[in-house]
Amino acid sequence: MNSNNFWKLLGAIGFAFVLPWLFLVVLPYVSESETAPVPYGEGEEVEGGVTAYPDRNLQRHGASDYGREIYAAEGCAYCHTQVVRPTYAGADMWRIGWGGREGEQGDFARETHAGDYANEAVAPLGYQRIGQDLSNVGYRITSREEMHRHLSNPKSFDAESGMPAYLHLYRPSPVGEGFVPTPKAEALVDYLLSLKKDQPLPKAYLSGN
Repeated sequence: MNSNNFWKLLGAIGFAFVLPWLFLVVLPYVSESETAPVPYGEGEEVEGGVTAYPDRNLQRHGASDYGREIYAAEGCAYCHTQVVRPTYAGADMWRIGWGGREGEQGDFARETHAGDYANEAVAPLGYQRIGQDLSNVGYRITSREEMHRHLSNPKSFDAESGMPAYLHLYRPSPVGEGFVPTPKAEALVDYLLSLKKDQPLPKAYLSGN
């Protein structure tokens, strides 16, 4: 192979990688990073004084910001997603609690939107769904004690669970049996309890205006 052909081949390979990276990573990142919150219109009042979507502080809970780091460090995204798929792509919306709150008509539950990741430096979409989707796990599990038990002894809920016990985040109780959560475990539970990606969407957002 002469030098001209070599450089042509190298350029073609580089082009084949750079072009998809530009259109699938860089441009969407720039576009979403410049997106301003969409205010609610008249008659769309939301509890808690929330005025626009997304609200970056709506679901923050205790040490959830630190817990987000623990979630990433422990590799939770390898087995759990945080994406409620559109109805054409799966049955997530028909799984109780997966799409968020279930109103009398199921009108609170919804699919995941890009703005739901406003608090995340990197959107934890997940690599594969071996365990449950966690987009709205804060509605399905509301007790700290139950969430800690899920982390420290998952087989107590399902004897055939493939989830590992995160006992390194706990230490033996100084009194009797059981374990005491470390600050890392408490922060991770704060983060999991905060996962409620179902903020009501303004009509202007849905219409694209």
